[in-house]
Amino acid sequence: MWRKIFDPDSYFWRPLGYVGELVVLSLLWVVCCLPVVTAGQATAALYDCVAHCVRRGEGDLFGRFFRTFRREWKLGILSTLLWGGVLGLTLWLSGRALAANGDGQSLDLFGLAFQILLLVPVGCACWVFPLLSRFENSFASLNRGAVLLALGHMPRSLGMALVVLLAVRLFLRTFTTVFFSPGLVALLCSFLLEPVFRRY
Repeated sequence: MWRKIFDPDSYFWRPLGYVGELVVLSLLWVVCCLPVVTAGQATAALYDCVAHCVRRGEGDLFGRFFRTFRREWKLGILSTLLWGGVLGLTLWLSGRALAANGDGQSLDLFGLAFQILLLVPVGCACWVFPLLSRFENSFASLNRGAVLLALGHMPRSLGMALVVLLAVRLFLRTFTTVFFSPGLVALLCSFLLEPVFRRY
């Protein structure tokens, strides 16, 4: 009985191992995102490790993370600048529209409409970096493919966008969520992305 309890593959220790891996990956992601322009390649490395090491148990967590991070530096930086600009522009336009609209009931409806509109670029961006980690692409084909997949699988895209926006909202309320939420978001998104990736 005691041997089963202390077995690292037991039902007690295995979930703790997954949690530990997600925390480690989240911290690696945060550190690698500090230069900001490297957020894309860090996200590609995070997703790759979650899909292969956490879900499939392939091992070599640190090695795989840094190999993917180094391999995808060029497209990662370019895609970070592109999608950061798209999301920034969307937020700026929604802020301008809200400020110009006035106040009251119409402002609430207008704000809700822009929050729903924000789901589309966030949903598209959720495809870019997992695609970067999985497939060899040029910059144009990577981003075109992400948009086409996002639009072709809109329920999955909206689900991922909601997960990401919820994680951002939790982070803004409680800074400590940064220690586990990036890995958890990548894990949840992998359940939506992997069935699509298997077809290709």
